[in-house]
Amino acid sequence: MAAELQKLGNPQGKGVVGVVDDLQAYMPLQVQAKSSHQWLADYFTSTVVLSAKYGFKPIMGKDYFLYFKNNEWKLSLIEPHAWTSHKSGIYFAKCILHKDMSWSLEPKEDWQKSALLANTICKLESAFVETINNQTPLIEQLPFFVKQLPYYQRLGANALARSLKQSLEFKLGKKESLQLSGKSIIADLADSSTPLLGFTP
Repeated sequence: MAAELQKLGNPQGKGVVGVVDDLQAYMPLQVQAKSSHQWLADYFTSTVVLSAKYGFKPIMGKDYFLYFKNNEWKLSLIEPHAWTSHKSGIYFAKCILHKDMSWSLEPKEDWQKSALLANTICKLESAFVETINNQTPLIEQLPFFVKQLPYYQRLGANALARSLKQSLEFKLGKKESLQLSGKSIIADLADSSTPLLGFTP
């Protein structure tokens, strides 16, 4: 635990007590076993949100808004219609953080009409699948600690990793989940043409 706290040390100046409090606040709740597709969809969608720039601690159940500008994602508290100019970038989706610490996206209706958004999401999904499509146990690839992420994104990634790990354990059992490779779970999607983004069971 001490090692984990040291790894989660905060460049923004939080002490150990603050980190412990934030870890408690980001404890995954109501985690459930999920189908391979739903598990991967939650992982991918959450990865997109956690790659965004933001400097606040997201609250479960609150609406946030994802924008794309200058080849970067930005998570904002401000709704698209509230902007008086286009400085926010291209609006993409409404985002919600759930009790199991996964994110869901509700993309704007015509998002695929934007070649920039469509190409960006397509490339992200391909890169995501390629990254985990190997024989390494999937649990070992989860983002328990991603040093280069800013504090709140790193905190969210750690919470997501714990949630995804628990979900696999509920579905397969602890021993089997430790042995499941990324290649195996990707193989389950071989017959599916449903994209990971926006997938619902």
